[in-house]
Amino acid sequence: MKYEVRKERSSHRVPMIPHEPAYLLCSVDGINIDPVVEDLGGGGARLVCPTHFDLFREGQLIGPCVLVLQDEGMPIVYPVVRWKFWPLIGVEFTKMAEKERQMIVRFLNNVERRKRDKK
Repeated sequence: MKYEVRKERSSHRVPMIPHEPAYLLCSVDGINIDPVVEDLGGGGARLVCPTHFDLFREGQLIGPCVLVLQDEGMPIVYPVVRWKFWPLIGVEFTKMAEKERQMIVRFLNNVERRKRDKK
């Protein structure tokens, strides 16, 4: 099944802190995958997934997935693949509850605060 996705990004993205990754736990074609989140926003993410890159197709719904956010929680997200360019995969989150979106926003605020504090 193919889903329509917007062409423009719906929110600001924040690069993750090295050595403190976020992960997306999901299953694609029956294979459990946990790509690293390179950058994250309230509406989507850029994933690094060299091992299982070929399992992803543009327009593919790969959810529900669990977004593992250090010290914040594990919101359920429904990503749709917007683009792929080895080893990166761009996803847009769809059908997300406000509670999950707020959890992501709090996590992003903490990441940005910790980056400022390290300077």
